[in-house]
Parts: sequence; structure tokens; C-alpha cells
Amino acid sequence: MDTMLKRIEKSFFGEPGKLFAAIFLTFLFLLGLSHWISSFRMGSIPMSIADWPKEKQYCLVLKQALTENKIPYFISEPVQQTDMFLGSPETMVSPQIFLLKWLSPGEFECFNMALFYTLGFAGCLLIRRRFSLNLLTFTALFLLVNFNGYTISRMGVGHTQWFSVFLLPFFVLLVFDLDAGKKGLRTALQLSLLFFCMLLQGGFHVYVWCVFFLIIYMFADFKKWKNIAIALGVSAALSAFRLLPALVAYAGKNNAGSKGYPSILTLLSAMIIPQDVNFQLYQGAFGWFEYNLFTDITGFAFIAWFCILPGILTARGKNDETGPAPARTELRGVYISMLILLFFTFDRFYAIFSFVPFFNSQSAALRMIIIPFFFAVVLASARFSAFTKSVNSRTVKALLTAGVLLMAGSLIEHAGLWKIKRLEAIMPPSALLNLSLTIVEKEAPLYKAAVHSGYLISLVALLIVIILLIIHGTKQKRKLTGE
Repeated sequence: MDTMLKRIEKSFFGEPGKLFAAIFLTFLFLLGLSHWISSFRMGSIPMSIADWPKEKQYCLVLKQALTENKIPYFISEPVQQTDMFLGSPETMVSPQIFLLKWLSPGEFECFNMALFYTLGFAGCLLIRRRFSLNLLTFTALFLLVNFNGYTISRMGVGHTQWFSVFLLPFFVLLVFDLDAGKKGLRTALQLSLLFFCMLLQGGFHVYVWCVFFLIIYMFADFKKWKNIAIALGVSAALSAFRLLPALVAYAGKNNAGSKGYPSILTLLSAMIIPQDVNFQLYQGAFGWFEYNLFTDITGFAFIAWFCILPGILTARGKNDETGPAPARTELRGVYISMLILLFFTFDRFYAIFSFVPFFNSQSAALRMIIIPFFFAVVLASARFSAFTKSVNSRTVKALLTAGVLLMAGSLIEHAGLWKIKRLEAIMPPSALLNLSLTIVEKEAPLYKAAVHSGYLISLVALLIVIILLIIHGTKQKRKLTGE
């Protein structure tokens, strides 16, 4: 019995055997996948509440375009302030839309959810490898990435553009790789490709937040400005297929709001206290799904102790050179960028960007909270893993394990409150329910020219980026082999 306990202890706190790790990681993956497939009811979604009717209509427009071989330049009614379908950067143009020829909108959204969850899990595995996370720590990372209140509630109300949130683990890793060496150039190109993938999915908002973070980071850690500028410049070219049509569609339409978290207490309560969709924040501008960032008290303590406290020490120039990998990375710029982005998620502050193109598209600045949140979770995970590996007391190990299990129970229970089936039963039908969109023809030479030129610029930029990455990879391979 004692031998078995030692093996389990070693597997979760130290270096597990490859077979045990594979089995456990597969179990976690299937746990998350079963949740999302269950929440999306295997595609049998009525799509009648919140934003689901709009997403259904978007899918039907794409289905019509594919079956009738039409380019959906215009739709019959304006949505999100425009009837220029390809001018709205939240519409999806990714390759998987071809599945709509055979799938219903609900089945397609369920498939897309499973796809992006899988990509997100792959990103978490890369984080595990990068920072040598033990299995206990990876479990905490997995739970906070997949079952935090932000992601859970937005999927429930039909914010399918937020599927791109599952790509944020890759964004965090690439930001850590933005150094001043030759690797930084490759990382800049990879970042631009990541943004391209986000925009294909319709993740325009997530793209804007990431760009905002990088701009802040460029000034917070100025020696990285060149690689960050390359990433932003190349991503602008790759994003032309979305940005140029959007400039025409939304010309003169400023939408930057000042709506965010009313106070730090609201943010803390959103992280600690579980609430369902019926909860109304006093003087809140939105439904609770916009404020929700539930992590449970254990998740909050995890982030506070292993990220926020070390962040304060880092800001004071007290880096621990003997600690985990993130502590040995120059993190002051990252922490400053996280703090500034967090500042703009509170009421009124973001309104200063009301005249800045694309930044003025954010009517709910509090949504940006997910960017510093992901950085905090990854940094906390790396430090927690190093801490758990140094612990010798079985009592302490038992307490740490109990804390992760308590967090798992709370997050999974909270996720049940936001499953689509439950929301359909308690939420009123959406005002968008009677919306019926079809493709229509209109004359708009400037808009169509923006669409055509945008796609051409993006295609050329994509080919150049791929060629550069292949060349860079070939050079690196030759160096490693000594050729």
C-alpha cells in the first residue's frame, strides 16, 4: 500500500511514467470534451436565447452561400450596425465552414466547439512541456483554462466568436518567446499567423485585445520593440481580408464604450462567488455573463499566491533567479502590460480610444480581462509546479491535492449552471429570434474592392510568411546538424 502511494505521489508531484501520464492526460482531455459536447447537446441546440439566433442566422447565410455558390457580400437586414456580411469581422470565414453544406447550424457549432477545445488542450500541453509542469499543476491549469466562468458563460449564451479564447495558450507562450535574438523573428511571424487564425474564426475582439497587449508590452519592455513591431506589421497585412472591408462597413461608426467592472470588489466577487444567469449586478450595464470570471476561492488563492505576489516582487526588482522558468524570464514588462490592460477593464477608462479605428469597436472593455487572466494562470502554474516539486511533507502534498480537487468540484458544479439546456429553460427568447437573413445583391464598388483587395493582400502575405518560416526552419536544422 505504501509503495503504491509513493508511486502515485511521484506521478503527480514529480516525473510521472510516460504511460501513466498519457492515460491521465487522456482522461482530462475526455473530461473536458464530454462537458462541451454535453453542454452543446451533440448539436441539438434550439438556438433561441441571447446571441444564439444571430449565430444561427450567420450559419444559414454561409450555408446559402455554399449551396447556391454565392459570395455573401450583403445580407437582407443589418446586424451589428451593417448589412455588409463580409465587412463584419465577427463573421466566420475559416475552412471548416464547408461542413455547413451537410451539418445543421447546431451540429456545426458543436463540432467547432470540440475543435477549438482540442486546440486549447494542445496549447496547455505545450505549456506543460515548456515549464515542466507536474500532473497536479497541469490539472489546475486545465481546470482554470477550460472551466473558468468567463469561458463557460460566454459559450452558454452563444458568443461563438469567443472560441478564439482557446488559442490564448499559444499567445501566452509566443509572448514569452519574444526575445531579442533570432528566435524572436520566428516568434513574431508565428504570432502573426496566430492572429490570422483568430480572424478566420471571427475572433476579431480577441485579436484586438492581443494587439492592445502587445502595444503596451512594446513600451513596457522596449528592447523587444523590433520583433513586436514585426508581429504587428505582418499581422496587419495578414488581417487585410478582415480589416479593409471592416473599415468601409464601419466608417464613421464609433462604438468604444466605457463599460467595464464597476469596482475591484465586483471583479473579486466575480472570481470567488458562483452566480447563474439570473443574477443582476446592482447598476450593472450587462448581464452577469459579461462579468463572470469564476475561479472559486481556491483558484483565486492559486493565482494570488503564485502570480500576483511574485508579480509585486518582480515589480520591485526582486526576481528569483533560482526559481521556475518564468521567474528567470524578464517578466517586468509582462506584469506591467497585464496591469495596464487590467486597468482598462474598469468603468470609463477605455473610452479614450473612442476615436481609434478598430479599438473603438469594443463596447464592453471588461471582456479584455481574459488576456491578463491567462497570463496569470500560466505564470501561477509554472511557480506552483516548482513549489510542489520542492515539497517533502506528505501532509502538505495532501492539502495541495485537496485544494485542486476542491477547485475542480466547484468549477464543474458552476459549469452546470451555464449549460445551454439550462439556459434555454430559464432565459426568455432573444429579441433576435425572428431575424431572418438571406443573401442579397447590392451595388457597392468601394466595399467590394475592399473585400477583393483585402483577400489578395492577405493571401500574398500568408505565402510570404510561410516561405520565411520554412527558410528559417531549414537554417535552424542545418545549424543543429552541423551542415
